[in-house]
Amino acid sequence: MKIPKVKDQQAEGTRSFWLSRLTFAICFFVSVALIVTGFIVPPTGVIDGSVLTAVGELLLFPTLLYGFRAVEMGLNVRFQKGETSIEIHKQEGDDGNAD
Repeated sequence: MKIPKVKDQQAEGTRSFWLSRLTFAICFFVSVALIVTGFIVPPTGVIDGSVLTAVGELLLFPTLLYGFRAVEMGLNVRFQKGETSIEIHKQEGDDGNAD
């Protein structure tokens, strides 16, 4: 059985896809570890605000990475927090090259 050749662009997209998943998994598990550690260290049962801030930043980074990946694939992206909303979409005829 022959293995089809993969174009460089497709291979690069696959690498960035797995990199974004790996980054998300690492950030997620570090976030969970921070929360659990926040319950264990004195004062027991209280999570400090700095831990919550760190968890939020750790989870924001891979979320933005997924958004960037979605834009690369030509999908529309929308982030919303409270009353703030950010929408990113590819315009018709936009091939991503600057002239």
